[in-house]
Amino acid sequence: MPTMRHSALAAAALLCLGPAAALADTPGLDPALQRLLAAAADSKAANDFADAVRLLALTADAQAILAAADELGRKGEAREALGLDPAPASPRDAAAAAARGETATPARPDDARGWTAAPAALASAVYGAQSDLWDGRVKFGMRFDAGNSNREDFAGAIELERALMGWGFEGGVEYAYSRVDGQVGRDELIAQARGERELGERFTAYASGEYEQDALNAYSWTGFLGGGLGYRVVDRDEASFVLRAGPGARLLDDIEGPLLVRGALDLGADLAVPVTESVSFGAETTLLLATKSRADQRFTLSSALGELWAIELKFRYRHEFEPEPGFEKTDTRTDLSIVREF
Repeated sequence: MPTMRHSALAAAALLCLGPAAALADTPGLDPALQRLLAAAADSKAANDFADAVRLLALTADAQAILAAADELGRKGEAREALGLDPAPASPRDAAAAAARGETATPARPDDARGWTAAPAALASAVYGAQSDLWDGRVKFGMRFDAGNSNREDFAGAIELERALMGWGFEGGVEYAYSRVDGQVGRDELIAQARGERELGERFTAYASGEYEQDALNAYSWTGFLGGGLGYRVVDRDEASFVLRAGPGARLLDDIEGPLLVRGALDLGADLAVPVTESVSFGAETTLLLATKSRADQRFTLSSALGELWAIELKFRYRHEFEPEPGFEKTDTRTDLSIVREF
C-alpha cells in the first residue's frame, strides 16, 4: 500500500542503483548526495529525479541542490520540485533535454490565470492519482459521534504532504455538513497544518497550527498556534515512535464573549506500526496544557484495497478539562472512510 512517505522511500532506494555518471563536485553538497542525484537523473522512472530533489531538500541547502542539478542539465526540474518558480531554460538544460528527446521546461507565463495553477495541479493529481509535487489522500465516509452530540453524518477530508525548501509540510482539511428538519444538524470544519525540519538523525523542529469550527460546539471556533521540537524514539521499518513538545497559544472564540488567547504547552506522541503489508495502525496523542486544557487520543487502522484505494477506521476521544456550562467533558467520534491516494 502506498504511504504518505512513498516519495522519500523511492528516492532513498536509488542508492541501490550503483555508480552513476560522473558529476562535478559542487560546493555545499556532499559527494554521496551528488551521486544520489546523478543516479536519480539516470533513472528511467519519471518521478525519481523530483523525488530525490525533495528528499535532499530536507537536509541540504537548496542552492547547492540547484547547482548540482544544473551540472546534470536538470535545474528547471529541480526548481519545480522545490516549489520555486521555474526560470527560463538554460543552454545546459536545453542541451540535456534535447539529448533525452525532450523539450526543456519553459517559464510559466505570467498571465491573469496564474493563481489557478496550484488548485488545478492538485485537482489533476487527485484525478490522475499521481503528482510530482504532492502526496495526499482524499477520504469520504460516515462519522458517528457521541457525547455532546449523538449523530451520524457523512464526512469528507483531504490530506496533503510535500517537501518544500528544507521543510516537510503536511496538512489536512475535514468538513461535515447536514440538515435535519430544515435545521443545521452538522456544520463542522477542521483544518490542520504542520511544517517540520530535520535537526540531525533524531531531532526535528516543527511549527503547527489548527482551526476548528463546529455549530454544535461551545465556542464559535477554536485554534492553536505553536512550535517546538520532536524526538524520534524509534525509527525503523517495523515501527516509528515520535515524541514532541513545544509552547504555543490556544485560541477560543466564545459565542457570547471576546476571543480568548491562552498560553499553552503542546505535548504529543505519534506511533505508526505496519501490521502487515496491506494493513497499518497509527496512534496520536495530544495534550494541550493551558488555563482550559484539552486532551485528544486518535487511533487509525487502514487496509489497502489495491494500489490507490484503502478503507480506514478512525476513532477519536477528546476530553475538555474545563468545559463550558451545559457541555460534557468528553466526546468520541468514529469514522469509517474510503480513501483514494495520489
